[in-house]
Formats: sequence, C-alpha cells, structure tokens
Amino acid sequence: MKKHVLAETATKLYTEKFMTLESIAKQLNVNERTLRRWKSADNWENKRIEYLKSKTTFHEDLYNFGRTLLETIKADISNGERVEPSRLHAVTKIMTLLKNVKTYEDKVLNDKYSHEKPNNREISPETIREIEEKILGITYEE
Repeated sequence: MKKHVLAETATKLYTEKFMTLESIAKQLNVNERTLRRWKSADNWENKRIEYLKSKTTFHEDLYNFGRTLLETIKADISNGERVEPSRLHAVTKIMTLLKNVKTYEDKVLNDKYSHEKPNNREISPETIREIEEKILGITYEE
C-alpha cells in the first residue's frame, strides 16, 4: 500500500474509530514511530476533536426543533387557533430531554478525548436500556 493511502487510513482509524497508535500499527503493519510522526505532522488531535464535535450536536438539533415547535405554537395561540395537546406535550418533553442529551454528549466527548483507549464497538443491552430510559424517556414494564 502506498504511503499516502496508509497515512489516510491511519488518520481515519485514529480520528473516527478512536483506535490507539499501537492498534493501528498492528492493523496496518506500520511502525508506531512512523504513526507518531504522521500524527504530529497532520495534527490528528485537532482532526479528532473536529470529528467529535461534528458527531455530538444532537442536543443542538433537538433545541432548534423545540424552538421551532414552540414558535409555531405561539403563533397559533396569537392567531386564536387551537393548539393540539400533543404539540404542547412534545415541547415539554423536549425541554426535559435537552439537559440530559447535552450532559450525555459532553460526557461522551470528554471520555473519548481524555484517554487513548481502544474503542469497544459493542454496547451492552444494559447501556442501551439506560440511554433509552434516561435520555429518551422510554420506559418498559417488567
């Protein structure tokens, strides 16, 4: 494989897959010192930060959606139109979820950036259930 292809692949594995340099070296059969030079020269840390920022903005989307929904409700009230209870409920639900989603995203961002550990690609059923209950508000009858 050519150097530029290896360097691009290594960059992607580091920034998007959160792999360690050791793991990348083994996978691509490249010396770890070479990876450190590429990492420094191409500023992989900033690329990782930018990637994480681009992937953890759900709370902003949720906020914007809630704000738009609230504006349409306010306009309907001002025009004397009936506001469906489901729309009001959606706004209140979004408001309660926003803080939890933001906290979760900040934690994920900090956890992924604070240490260089191999990323476990599997999420346990318990973690999925916790996310559903705490962030999405989904409850299950036992």
